[in-house]
Amino acid sequence: MSTSSTNGYRRLRFTESDGTDYARIFSAEYNGKDLGTETYVTEGTRYEYTIVGDDDVTLRTMRAEGGRRGGVIGPRSDHVVFWLTKGRLEMHFADRTRVIEPGSPYIASASEAYRFESADTVYNGLHVSDPFLRSVGEELGYRLPEGPLLFDQQDEAIARREPLRRLVQDLAPALLDDRVVGSMRTALNRRLAVVVLDTFPIRNRGQDVPVANRLRDAIRHIEAHAQDRPSVPDIAAACGLSQRGLQDVFARTLGTTPNRFMRDHRLDCVRRELLRAVGDEGVTPVARRWGFTNPGRFAAAYRERFGEDPATTLRSSRAARPESGRTSWRVRRAVAHIVEHAGSDLTVDDIADAAGVRPRRLQQLFQQECGLSPMAYVRSVRDAASRNTGAGIGGSD
Repeated sequence: MSTSSTNGYRRLRFTESDGTDYARIFSAEYNGKDLGTETYVTEGTRYEYTIVGDDDVTLRTMRAEGGRRGGVIGPRSDHVVFWLTKGRLEMHFADRTRVIEPGSPYIASASEAYRFESADTVYNGLHVSDPFLRSVGEELGYRLPEGPLLFDQQDEAIARREPLRRLVQDLAPALLDDRVVGSMRTALNRRLAVVVLDTFPIRNRGQDVPVANRLRDAIRHIEAHAQDRPSVPDIAAACGLSQRGLQDVFARTLGTTPNRFMRDHRLDCVRRELLRAVGDEGVTPVARRWGFTNPGRFAAAYRERFGEDPATTLRSSRAARPESGRTSWRVRRAVAHIVEHAGSDLTVDDIADAAGVRPRRLQQLFQQECGLSPMAYVRSVRDAASRNTGAGIGGSD
């Protein structure tokens, strides 16, 4: 199925059930160019490839489940940022091999060819044309190399904030709407291109430091000195940007200001401590440790960010902790299973099986002993883990 319009907008879908041979996906999308060669898919693999967008930016998904696929992707006209939400992908470049698993985004530069092999994967990608990306970079005043535009991967300090994936999720309704064309679509595409340029470092620029590295240094400075609450001039000096440049890159990439970003990070640190509270320390000392000296304003800010009072977080954390002595052995076993498997797709049935009780009884025990549901506790554990160590385009993610 396909649709098109005068600005190049198209919506394409290929599946094995439509009779589309896997190798033909590449030639159909790229007008017969020798982009994909040696392509294969093992018998029994179910695949679906969708493309939505225009000549500058497209959103793509590839579901290939129940088997393996592979091939060689040659140099092309677009840069690809993608996330795996399931499975495993190996990419073999001329000078390196990368193993990609669900999590952080990966960028494949347009000029680099690679051989790939994958197993049972679900892939979400953003394809941005090289000419369009270069034009946006020139508008921003970036010094771009004359040769191929090559990108390094995001630093972990940026990757765990997920700026591009969050923006894609926010813009997805408009990007998928075939009525959004012309200048309106170009404006949306530009916002995506700006975040790519701001968060993936560009190689081969001599002594010029990519903005992505300056943003990384700003985030690291804030995280390292959050308790001292550094000023905007201090942060700007630490990362080598002007104050205006710092404000601009935070606004267009993270949708916030440096001060708001720092406040939210301090709130995250308070929550992490409350979720891991040891002994009888209350909320106030923890809040003061992170620079919150007005209890009323702190509580309001905490509720706004997390949807509950800080005292509720602390109380729930203590009640659910196995070593607290206030929980039964079945709940302690359930909590241990949750902590061990927090990165997996947990369900109440899974947790109940691990605890040796029926799902309904597990719900009752958690409410009686912990004051929250099993899945609420799962969310708390995942939230604490993601804010401490980081996480990995809309849709199925």
